[in-house]
Parts: sequence; C-alpha cells; structure tokens
Amino acid sequence: MKQFTCKTLLLTAGLFSSSVIMASSAGVSLTNETVKGNVNLSMGSFGVNAGITRDDDADTSTAYAGVTVEDSDTSGPLQAGLGARVYAIDENRADDNDFSMALSLGGWYRYTLPQANRVSIYGSLYYSPEVLSFGDLDHMYTYEFRGEYMTMRNARVYVSYGKTVTVYDDGSRNESDDNLAVGATVSF
Repeated sequence: MKQFTCKTLLLTAGLFSSSVIMASSAGVSLTNETVKGNVNLSMGSFGVNAGITRDDDADTSTAYAGVTVEDSDTSGPLQAGLGARVYAIDENRADDNDFSMALSLGGWYRYTLPQANRVSIYGSLYYSPEVLSFGDLDHMYTYEFRGEYMTMRNARVYVSYGKTVTVYDDGSRNESDDNLAVGATVSF
C-alpha cells in the first residue's frame, strides 16, 4: 500500500502544479508531523477545489476534490461556501484494507472583523455519513478553525486547529491531522 500512497501524492502534486497557474487561491500549512496543501479555482458563484494531507504520526494520507457554491460578494465581512467533496483516504490499518473513499457534504465560513479588517476567523466542516462512505469506512468528518491575518492584499497567514476522524465498520477509529498548525494562503 506504500506504493499507492506515493502514487497518490505524486498525482495530487501534479494536479496542484498544473492548477496553480489558474488558481484563485492556494495554501499550505505545516507542523512537525503534518503537511497540508490546497487550491481553489474560483469561477464566480462556484469554486472547484482540491487538497492533500499527509500525517506521519497517524501514517495517513488523504486527498480530496470538490465543488462549492460560493458567495460572490466579497465586499462584506462574511464569506461562505457550501458544497461536496470526494475524499480518498489511505491509512495503514492492521487488516490490509488501507484504502477507502467518501462523499462529504459541508462548507466553510470566513468572518472578517469590521474594526480590524486584516483579521478574520475561518471555519470549515465536512461530514460523510455511512450511506456516502465506501470500502470499510462507516463514516468520517473533518473540520478546521483558524485565526487569519491579512499580511498583504493577496496573502493571509494563520494559526489553525483541525482534525480528520475516520470510523470503520469494525469499530476502529483513526484521528489524523489533530494539531495546531501554521500556514499561509495566497490569492491570484
């Protein structure tokens, strides 16, 4: 299964590198054990996005591709997006059923403080119930909260906390990407 993880990472890296040229935003966050990257191609009232996470502590790799209906008015303090993502999850499990997939529904919100227009609060949540989970996966969810600071017109730095939880048919549970991270996003 390690070969599959390497192939998945290379494919996603290729997707990122070919998409960055047209990207509306791209971001990366890091800890000592985890790296996350994502891109979002904004097309007016909707966006197409993709991301990848590698967590060495949990020996887990996840990748997603999704679409989001987005608020096209960015002049106000609140921005939002609702949509769906297809997740591919590769975990080092004892029973050799390492790979699973899920269709998750959810969204994200960003609130920019009017009194401090460079400071914003961001949150996202995506959930996949049993009926939308495939392989040995029973259900999964992922969330992230972050405090952001706009360092320049097209870049934000942030501190975030997030977690991805996968629960399997046999009752086993894996938590990955469970930590504080620092990161940055750049808009094009």
